[in-house]
Amino acid sequence: MADVMEERIASIERTAGFGFVLGSILLALAVVLHPVFPEVNRTNLVLQAIAKSRGESWMQLHAFMAVGFVIATIAFSAFAFLLHLKGSSGTASIVATCALLGGGIWVTFLCAELYAYRFFVNLYGVDPGGSTMHFSTVWFWKLGALVFAGALFFVAVAFAGVTAAKREVLPVWLGWGGAFFAIIGLLVYVMEFWGTTATGAATQPMQWPAVRYGIGLPLQLWMLGVGVIFLRRYFSRPVRMRMTHARPAGEPAGRRGHESPVRPAAEVPPSHGAGVHPAAPASAPRPAGTEAPPRPAQSRIPHPARAPEPEDVPPTPPSPEPGAGPPKRQPPPQIFPG
Repeated sequence: MADVMEERIASIERTAGFGFVLGSILLALAVVLHPVFPEVNRTNLVLQAIAKSRGESWMQLHAFMAVGFVIATIAFSAFAFLLHLKGSSGTASIVATCALLGGGIWVTFLCAELYAYRFFVNLYGVDPGGSTMHFSTVWFWKLGALVFAGALFFVAVAFAGVTAAKREVLPVWLGWGGAFFAIIGLLVYVMEFWGTTATGAATQPMQWPAVRYGIGLPLQLWMLGVGVIFLRRYFSRPVRMRMTHARPAGEPAGRRGHESPVRPAAEVPPSHGAGVHPAAPASAPRPAGTEAPPRPAQSRIPHPARAPEPEDVPPTPPSPEPGAGPPKRQPPPQIFPG
């Protein structure tokens, strides 16, 4: 059972390691390359910036981000299963649920925008007012969903970092460092959302350079560090080799399944028949050049469930009493009774 557990942990470390490394690289590139919109509520300015790039870079950037969030979600799910094996099943449930919901929201809206931006760019050249109106609906819907998805990922990082440091899955400085940045990002998102409830204006804190490079980029570096530690632990694990021992010459093959076990000579009960001597003890010396006598096989008792059905045996007639005459003959059967 311990060997199976070691194989499970090694498989989880391999999957989570590669997932965190690849996901962090793709998301870090998205954080650096994504343009900054100081005023996200002025959708006409946002659409003008997208129209200047003709939408090509936006499609590529959103495709990279969608793939990065898929890989990161897989890595967090594997990380949660590792915490479950270490004994933190409750925290593992929180990490897995938040990562799956957050990653699903991100991928859904990023994939929905792959072709929408090209449509808005083409429409902007014909009808700027109508294009801005349609773009505003998608844009504000996206901002609200991504704020909630970002908060879910912050919760997943915070719980995963604290529990991994407690269970000695990650170093203390790395586990608590990721939790620190995640808690700060969660507070910023919650406070910004709470401040916009009075006006109803949309918000996206990740558009701020301070939040993008002060919280978003360090969290990608945290994911990269976690992936490197998992991969280093996986590749430094000793390779298990199965040793096969050759059978010495003259040693008989293993007993088949249908053969009955043979007891040692010391346990075989002595026979009391004529000319049969009890077996010598196992410790008795044997002259050189002589072979050991064959050991009798133990009688096999069938299982009651597999025993044959008893045959119908006719009843035995009672024995005659002493002094009585010959036994009476049974009358023949009547062919026509009556």
